[in-house]
Amino acid sequence: MKISDVVNVQDANFQNPDKSAVKAQQQQVEQKDDQVTVSDRAREISKLRNDVDKIPDVRSDRVDDVKKAIDSNTYNVKGEAVAGKIIKEALIDSLV
Repeated sequence: MKISDVVNVQDANFQNPDKSAVKAQQQQVEQKDDQVTVSDRAREISKLRNDVDKIPDVRSDRVDDVKKAIDSNTYNVKGEAVAGKIIKEALIDSLV
């Protein structure tokens, strides 16, 4: 394979950008400051979200009470109450 056309970069008519124009554009970009405005509602939601995140996933006091009741054979579950909660959760999930 033979390369027939050789171009001398110095002889080619390439456009060199004006360095001062490029620098001015860079300064304009650097001078623009981004701004964010957060609404009062967004602040309130953020605060509530932080408060919810602080609540533990497991209520250890309640778990301990149930464990003690199971160990002492005093833990009684009403089937109607369990069924009612299952139905309630299913209805809520179907609405969401």
